[in-house]
Amino acid sequence: MCDLIRILVLAVVFGTLPGCGGPAPAEGGTPGKLTFGADVSSDIQITIHRSASGEFQELGFGYTSADGSFILYKSGATEPLWLEPGDYRFTLESIGPPVQFPEEIQEPNSTPLKITWTSDMKSLLLDLPPELIAQE
Repeated sequence: MCDLIRILVLAVVFGTLPGCGGPAPAEGGTPGKLTFGADVSSDIQITIHRSASGEFQELGFGYTSADGSFILYKSGATEPLWLEPGDYRFTLESIGPPVQFPEEIQEPNSTPLKITWTSDMKSLLLDLPPELIAQE
């Protein structure tokens, strides 16, 4: 069932079902991995935000695979999202498994997932303490 949900979500994001024509999704950008201590979960949407003049702007997103890995895309999935040096915040939302995140992790102004990206970094590692999530 989770595979079907994931296919439908990706179809909505990319505007096509596998094998049904339409525009091809963009090649991915900055790679990363989301962990909860020693655990990982698939079907988590990661949204990336950056502060501009005191307001948070949504830059793009990624979806975790079974091993917790993801690739960032710009909003609309038409272009890869390659991070430039700077401060970023990440919010999480479950799109498949029964994982519930507290409100603070769903808001860019309160999320504990913050990264200062430097030019020598190659991938993201987002580690959320497991006690902050609830699995049903």
